[in-house]
Amino acid sequence: MAAPVHLILILEDHPVVSMVVEDACKDLVTDVNIQVVNSVKLAREFTLQNPSVLIADLNLLDSKGADTLQWIQGAFSSTPTLIYTGDADPALRLQAEQGNALWLSKNARQSELFECIEQLLQRSGVLAKGHQDAFSAHNEHHSDIVAYPGAKPLTWRQVEIMTLTAQGMSAKQVAQNMGLSPETVRGHIREIFRRLEAANKAQAVSVFLKAQSRVRKKSGEPRSPSDAIG
Repeated sequence: MAAPVHLILILEDHPVVSMVVEDACKDLVTDVNIQVVNSVKLAREFTLQNPSVLIADLNLLDSKGADTLQWIQGAFSSTPTLIYTGDADPALRLQAEQGNALWLSKNARQSELFECIEQLLQRSGVLAKGHQDAFSAHNEHHSDIVAYPGAKPLTWRQVEIMTLTAQGMSAKQVAQNMGLSPETVRGHIREIFRRLEAANKAQAVSVFLKAQSRVRKKSGEPRSPSDAIG
């Protein structure tokens, strides 16, 4: 008998934001049913389906702020929830956290969104411990690619993105190659720039290739032809 497919409900009226959130969920788990709705009216259709996870903005097409939060807390009281919003009202944040929801500002870095969704999926049981260990081994901070000793390393996904970028691919081409949205790739690239302390793409590629060369030398691996670049 097949295991039940988990339902992830994304309540967001901005198409780019919903796409980024959806891509982050897909990066973490497979075999899930992800539904995106942009209003409370449409979200009502899912109240009896017991979503495994809810990721919601508070300002929607038909509901704003406190009204949205109050409705969410009533309709999805037992659903692990992340409030991902541009609303900065501290009273709303307190109310959400008292209801055991996670809260993240839309001004947060994409890496923070990723970590928050990961925590939410763990809390709900959608992301099992075994899957989390496997994910961490391949996607979290386990690469040795750093701008300098002590700097925050690139994730394996960021290494993959930079490898393709160093080959001359655009963000759109990288996205197509990796099965991600261009906006998700651009978000990763912005984070890569921060971690490599690069001001632009050319500088990021140069720092990345030099860091990659240092790792190869340390491990005794043969140099790649691309190591000579930059």
